[in-house]
Amino acid sequence: MPLARISYTARDYESIRQELIDRIPTITDRWTDFNRSDVGMTLLELFCGVADMLCFYLDNQANEAYLPTARQRQNVIHLTDLVNYRLDRPVAATTTLYFSLPGALSYHVSIPKGARCRASTEKGNVDFVTAETVTIPAGAISAQVGGIQGVPIREQFVTSGEADQEVVLANRRVAQDDLEVWIDGEKWSEVRTFYDSAPTDKHYAVVTDALDVTRILLGDGNYGYLPSAGLPIVVRFLETQGGDGNIGKYLVNALLDPVYYQGQQVKLSVTNIETASGGAARESLDHARKQAPAEIATLWRAVTKSDYIALAEGFPGVAKAQVLDVNDCINLGYYHVCVVIAPDGGGLPSQLLKQQVKAFLDGRKVLTVVVEVKDPVYIPINVNATIYVYRNYNRFLVEDEVRRRIDEYLAFDAVTFGQDIHFSDLVSLIDSTEGVSHVVMSNPTKDVILKVGELPYEGSTTINSTYVST
Repeated sequence: MPLARISYTARDYESIRQELIDRIPTITDRWTDFNRSDVGMTLLELFCGVADMLCFYLDNQANEAYLPTARQRQNVIHLTDLVNYRLDRPVAATTTLYFSLPGALSYHVSIPKGARCRASTEKGNVDFVTAETVTIPAGAISAQVGGIQGVPIREQFVTSGEADQEVVLANRRVAQDDLEVWIDGEKWSEVRTFYDSAPTDKHYAVVTDALDVTRILLGDGNYGYLPSAGLPIVVRFLETQGGDGNIGKYLVNALLDPVYYQGQQVKLSVTNIETASGGAARESLDHARKQAPAEIATLWRAVTKSDYIALAEGFPGVAKAQVLDVNDCINLGYYHVCVVIAPDGGGLPSQLLKQQVKAFLDGRKVLTVVVEVKDPVYIPINVNATIYVYRNYNRFLVEDEVRRRIDEYLAFDAVTFGQDIHFSDLVSLIDSTEGVSHVVMSNPTKDVILKVGELPYEGSTTINSTYVST
């Protein structure tokens, strides 16, 4: 949550009104009627209302100039951009796609990068694409590859020949880190800024505003290459469903792009052998307020535990991270770091996400350090309690409220790695619910102590109720 708003002007309607009334005797001695029915008082109060509104806008402008108190998304984007931090666009879920043949073949079968697959769910179709080319060798019947949720989109433009050209994408669900720009048939490279770009560097930058409008920025000939007019621009990206792409196992069942060998279609079946995870909506302002200072503190390199955690949690699709080293696990040697990650939305991270996070951290670690990325261990917290309800309350409504509060307390977004669940906290949570006289806990009966790399989650919750006896 952002910090409390600061009242820089320290003025409100009542204080302005009282100050103006106090000034009246210093201006004239003929104005003696200060009742609200007086015409002069009516006009004075109108001016007080306008002044109060102006003070509000002045305070709001001042608050929007600081990251902890800013509430408008565009202002947060501008503020974090000052420290080279960009808010994430929607993040595509990832999974592992398993391709299989009805029988072994005498030739290799190659499924290209970007091949589209589809899952049919109750909420509609969810499309995935292969993250890279995968081959089923001759004599084999299956292969697996990472899959990214999204529909491939292609938008076309033309270079103007002018410096600092901008092209605006029509689509507003552009997946984070899945965008390519091709100009005149050549793939260009993305940079955060053009500060280090030479006049010959074919670089582009991507900017997404508060309304999810994405712009592609080209160079001016001094910082970044300036293409001549009339060249075709092709922008390729994935249109993602964000968190709705986090689907269960074995739901992908259709290959939309057939594979051919010597003009004959190869019979292929496909499914996802792990739950799709890591999909999320655009980055929240609360996360940006926390993450931007954490990343700037790391200087974008991984040395300390806090560096690894900040960098991992800033990676698209990762919600929580914890680092284990030799002090936490005797099986880990010196210069060996194990990063445990939990994806957005909970569950286990996909193999593709773990590979991406490892590659990201490998580019920022000390040369001699070995980095591993592992799954979290989820520990169920089973709650069984009997609540005693006052007779002037509906005990079934009180039961529902107790369950809701337990749900919130043990929700994925509310817990952290290694967080102990204290018996006294659960008792206090239930006992403080309106309508509850007292509670008797059957489970747990003591503190649940978690180890590093473990996350608590709500297991089975059984709440029985009875009225307090008179």
